[in-house]
Amino acid sequence: MPEADLWVIFAILSAVIGYCAKIYFSFQANMATYQNLITQSMYDKQLDSGRGTLLHLCDDVIQQEVKEVIISFFILMEQGKATMEDLDLRCEELIKEEFEESCNFDVDDAVDKLEKLKIVSRDSIGRYYCVGLKRANEIIGVTTEEHVFKARQGSSTA
Repeated sequence: MPEADLWVIFAILSAVIGYCAKIYFSFQANMATYQNLITQSMYDKQLDSGRGTLLHLCDDVIQQEVKEVIISFFILMEQGKATMEDLDLRCEELIKEEFEESCNFDVDDAVDKLEKLKIVSRDSIGRYYCVGLKRANEIIGVTTEEHVFKARQGSSTA
């Protein structure tokens, strides 16, 4: 066998072995990085002690309450007067139509909140009705988000 062929075979074997070594060490480095990432994530979650999760759940509950109130007010605004049972049924139908999801809508709680805000009332035969949207906005007043927006506008014009 000529000496040149041995050098070619040696060069090819060296390249293959070098490439395999590169893949192996890259894999080991990626595995170490991944394990460090998992360890850091677990450490961060332990430090939280559940406070972040609790705050997230509280925020979700508040958003759910607001959505119930908005849907109830919308149905009353669209339908006019409605009994509690009719309002409950229409709210559930709206959610079914728009989101293709069945639910048991808690209309009692939503109507109680709307009555406390004085934007929904009950007539003499027990049907609920709402004030107009403009009047409801006046009754509720300026929201926190509107205060923040106005403050940002004021600071950007200065």
